[in-house]
Amino acid sequence: MIDLLLTCPPGLEDIVELEAREKIPCTSISKRHMGVRGHVLLQIKGKEYDDSYYIGKVLSMRSIHHVMRYITSFKIERSKDALDTIYRGISALDLCSVLNSSTRFRVTSERLGRHEFTSIDVQRAAGRAIVDRFSSKVDLKHYDVEIRVDVIGEQCIVGIALTRDSLHKRGYRAFDHPAALKASIAYAMIRLAEPSEGNILVDPMCGSGTIPIEAALYMPRLEIYGFDVNTIYIRYARANAENAGVGDRIRFMQHDCRMLDMILTPDRIVTNPPYGIRMEPSIGIRRLYLDFARASYRAMVDGGRIVIITLKHGMMKGILSSTGFVITKDIPVMHGDLWAHIIVGEKR
Repeated sequence: MIDLLLTCPPGLEDIVELEAREKIPCTSISKRHMGVRGHVLLQIKGKEYDDSYYIGKVLSMRSIHHVMRYITSFKIERSKDALDTIYRGISALDLCSVLNSSTRFRVTSERLGRHEFTSIDVQRAAGRAIVDRFSSKVDLKHYDVEIRVDVIGEQCIVGIALTRDSLHKRGYRAFDHPAALKASIAYAMIRLAEPSEGNILVDPMCGSGTIPIEAALYMPRLEIYGFDVNTIYIRYARANAENAGVGDRIRFMQHDCRMLDMILTPDRIVTNPPYGIRMEPSIGIRRLYLDFARASYRAMVDGGRIVIITLKHGMMKGILSSTGFVITKDIPVMHGDLWAHIIVGEKR
């Protein structure tokens, strides 16, 4: 059995569970592990394959950011006495399989809650314990092993990091939009749209193309379109799609989202409209949302579904409802340092 702790955009734990169950059988899943948003613990009980097989499956997931091999957790104080507890707790662990005198390591820490110490203090206490116990060498840049020592309230969670860079960085985005969506969130929005093979799926405000690209990577037999009013972003989106190997599967073109019904009859609309923070449309956010929602309702087939992420969730829900959509989900999700909402509506 192997225990893996995954991180994801807070609010999308259900999507992580859905994807994990598809990829890895015989798994017990704890969403919001220890009450922390964006943490999902997998306890993989399969015996058919070795650990590396299951780790590889997890690392192929598209809804997550980081993976660590979960070692243990123990209770600590909120006072500075916790640093001694952390030192003793790390010293007592059997980490000989990954740490020895020739190993270069670093300790990283995330701390949530009120404490009389900092994350740096945690790293120092844990690092000193590893040096004293295993004689390993600290190397913050060229390390062999990254030990995670996270403090959540009165719990200390210890694990071995299996990812260096966040998995939402796909590598295909050579060109970015100023308000680009994380690929993990784009993937989650596609899953919430629940497309079927043969569906027409469109992102009418596609920017640099993340949503159409994630749709093409997720389901081969979709008819996918990406529109944007700005020709520069259409060029960027095409280049990114080529980098992702799906350039021949997405039709990108310049088009105004407010006239969607003049060009297409989609089954699914998935999009990330302007939030009105980094850039404000000349016609204003409310007018843009209203004109877009009306055009989307006119364009969409009966039984179709629309998925939108926005900071203006109250406004967007009201507009979608007024144009005829039935709101079925409203999911708060952390995007960067902002709480946005993913809204799902249906044309019934």
